[in-house]
Amino acid sequence: MSYRRGRAFAVAASLLFAVAGCSDDDDADTTTTTTRASTSTIAPDDPTLEPLLLTADDLTEGFAPTEDVAETVTTFCAGQDAAAGLRADGRAIVAFTRTPAGASVIEVVFRFEDDGAQAFVDQAAELLRSCSDVPDATGLAFTYEPLTDDVVDALADADHSASAFGTSVGAGNLTVEIAALAAGDVGALVAVLGLDEPRADLDELAATAFQSATARLG
Repeated sequence: MSYRRGRAFAVAASLLFAVAGCSDDDDADTTTTTTRASTSTIAPDDPTLEPLLLTADDLTEGFAPTEDVAETVTTFCAGQDAAAGLRADGRAIVAFTRTPAGASVIEVVFRFEDDGAQAFVDQAAELLRSCSDVPDATGLAFTYEPLTDDVVDALADADHSASAFGTSVGAGNLTVEIAALAAGDVGALVAVLGLDEPRADLDELAATAFQSATARLG
């Protein structure tokens, strides 16, 4: 992988592996309180949600968990957060990298209050439309379009879902497939990132990840 491509992948990974504008305060309240512009407090880690997370066995061959992620992105462009205005009393997160390099997967799940899980999906759907071609806080932007039918079908068992395929503006070899889904009071975001990954291969990986995530949420 060239230096330029490696750096592009690292920048994109920061989009998926870090939340801009979030803080983790040990003295903070145990709920997540958000505004449209930012997320002020990260919901506490909840071990009871961990069985709902993807494992390496749920993905295609070559993936292994990585410890290089502590947060995730629910913002699709600068200041626009799919969790805005919602409250969650717990979350769990997992990320995977692949050998050979060129693809990664990240998932975060939240246990929302009230009808927050469905609202999370609705807000994600809105942002996947309005944030197309709009940069995030780092200046990275994606052009979003619908997923292929086969990948959408992998989300059929979710109570509620929103999804899109994104191509990085100015770096067409950098792509992402995103799904937000809800089951009961749990909402999840799954992102599958590819660098120089053929669309058909990324579709196969995304379909596998999305179907497995949906099954785990029940």
